Amino acid sequence: MQPRLLIALGIGGALFALSLATFRWNAGGFVVSAVIGWIGAYLFYRWNGRLERTYMNPAARERIAMQTAWRKGGKLSVAEFSQAVGLPTDLAQQTLEALAERGLCRKEGSVYLFYPNPKQA
Repeated sequence: MQPRLLIALGIGGALFALSLATFRWNAGGFVVSAVIGWIGAYLFYRWNGRLERTYMNPAARERIAMQTAWRKGGKLSVAEFSQAVGLPTDLAQQTLEALAERGLCRKEGSVYLFYPNPKQA
């Protein structure tokens, strides 16, 4: 089972229990509670799926790219970034190219160099 399905079922169960405790313990209250629990689980599952499909916004991707490059000594390839964050390679490529266009990194072959001009002491 997917983790998001388990969470959705947990939310649905919690809503069911809360609404069953609120309504009377009869057939009508049970049906209403079941419907409320099912709707809550469905809405959470759908919302979470939409979040997973959109990945993250560009600013967050750039921030994570810079953090990942810092951990790897200032060098980061598209494949490393894609694997570390779990992004598709085309989206990882777009993010690194946007950083290079703004002068925050420099592309050398297949590797992007962050901190290309270290300060002279």
